[in-house]
Amino acid sequence: MTNLVFRSCVASDGRKIALLSDQLDVEEKFDNGYKIAYKDKDGKDTPELLAKWKEAYTVHSRAFSMLPEGDEIPPSVQQGFNTMVSSLLKGVDILFCDYNLGVEGDLPMCNDVMDKHRSTDFVLFSCDSLVGGDPKVQPHTVAYSAPRYEQGEQIAQQHRIYCKTEASAFCQAINAIVTQRSKDNLIGGHIRDDIDAYIGEPAIDQEAADQILNRFVETLHSLGNQTHALTHQDTE
Repeated sequence: MTNLVFRSCVASDGRKIALLSDQLDVEEKFDNGYKIAYKDKDGKDTPELLAKWKEAYTVHSRAFSMLPEGDEIPPSVQQGFNTMVSSLLKGVDILFCDYNLGVEGDLPMCNDVMDKHRSTDFVLFSCDSLVGGDPKVQPHTVAYSAPRYEQGEQIAQQHRIYCKTEASAFCQAINAIVTQRSKDNLIGGHIRDDIDAYIGEPAIDQEAADQILNRFVETLHSLGNQTHALTHQDTE
């Protein structure tokens, strides 16, 4: 059994950075990655001190069992995931998310939401038990990009970073995104909330986040019960 964890934070420069995972030990790595990445970006003349969040809260879902490995993500789970992330992403500039949230297999969950929410940059990671602890197998950081907007010149780029589940990789991902966003802004590639209205909305509060997480957990519970029932019938 495990839980979903959602951590919503505001960086020292006002950027909203969030974490969504089914690995409870990732929260500390996420915080440490930010503290290092922003230690010289917080506007203070103390670069030797680690940065602090301006605001932050964490929500944990009810416990659930990971869906067993299969050939594909069940449609109800994918739809539930898309709905959950779309609800959590209001105002979020950067989302750190488990590559295969709630599923034991090596199945990508985020492709649809990355395409739909181009004003948000994504950092995807997974557990060592899936990708292995060998650095030759699991690259430290791999970055891709996609145009933020279909209209006009393709200046601004959406980051899609895949990285190791460790603070140093998270730090590099944040640095890459913040640096590229600054460059994009200088040449007119700023975020356009007239196209992606969700990015200009207030971030959801803790109570709403709790409800959103647990609705997805209910979907996992429901499908897990069906799978258990079918397995039981097959063994009779």
